[in-house]
Amino acid sequence: MTPSNLTLLLPDLERLIHGGGEWPTLPTLQRLLSRGDRQSLSDDHNATLLALFDLQADDTGPLAPLRALGDGLEVAERWWLCADPVHLVADRDQLYLSAHEALAVRQGEAEALIAALNRLYADEGWRFIASAPDRWYLQLPAALAMQTIPTSTAMGRRVGEVLPRGKDAMNWQRVMTEIQMLFHSESVNLQREAEGQLAINSLWFWGGGAVPEPSPAVRWQCIVTDDPLLLGLAKLHGVETRSHVAELKDLPIVQGEVLWQPTVSSLKAFEAQVLVPLTAQIKSGKLNKLELIVPERGRWLLGRKTLRRWWRRNRPLSSLLGNPGT
Repeated sequence: MTPSNLTLLLPDLERLIHGGGEWPTLPTLQRLLSRGDRQSLSDDHNATLLALFDLQADDTGPLAPLRALGDGLEVAERWWLCADPVHLVADRDQLYLSAHEALAVRQGEAEALIAALNRLYADEGWRFIASAPDRWYLQLPAALAMQTIPTSTAMGRRVGEVLPRGKDAMNWQRVMTEIQMLFHSESVNLQREAEGQLAINSLWFWGGGAVPEPSPAVRWQCIVTDDPLLLGLAKLHGVETRSHVAELKDLPIVQGEVLWQPTVSSLKAFEAQVLVPLTAQIKSGKLNKLELIVPERGRWLLGRKTLRRWWRRNRPLSSLLGNPGT
């Protein structure tokens, strides 16, 4: 069984669709997108998540404390930055941000580098924390006047184009250089290079801010996700959360709104095991409303009436979701 109203958040969908090089044929997904009422979305995934809770994104955050909250950290009364471990690569006279998740940082490596950072900046009152090997944070005693770009947005770009901006940006670039010098001589990186792995040679700072005030009212009764940012937003608003839900049958049954971010590893399996039975439940009236959110592409609202729009023939995914890479 499913809840009465369900929203599917599908950040992996477009990557999987484009990963095969050619647009696949997925009849049920194409029918849903062709017949549903489409609304536009921000081209920023994080802004889309904030909008689900009636919060506004800006150039300064506050994504770091929200992600930290989702990671189970105590975030009150401090100013936070995400401090993601990355690899910078030099190409001629330019530096590029080339790896973050692909570094596959190990727990011991994270602990060693965090300890070195905390020794270096102890007198500043700064505290570095690793909630997971690849998710690090910096707690600061005071706010910075600085605008930043998320790691995912900066990936593959010239570092000079995506460095922090604002009043404190020049001083912060000095901090980033100090950290690069520290990491260069750390035994963790010497060992990684000996093993043929990319060095963890820098940190990428973004999402600075303090915990925002929650919105006065949100629509969600339960949120099902493993995404720490989405979990943090749910915790801020006192919304029940579930994690590690892989199948439709395991969703909580509630009378209100459920937001589910499933892990999609196979498009064919996702269509057969999730979209086909959801379509049947809309037709039977067991599911009142289905909403599909594809970040940066749009949101589609569906119900029994919309599924009856037989005159809206299935369009190809290339038409519904745009060209690959756009």
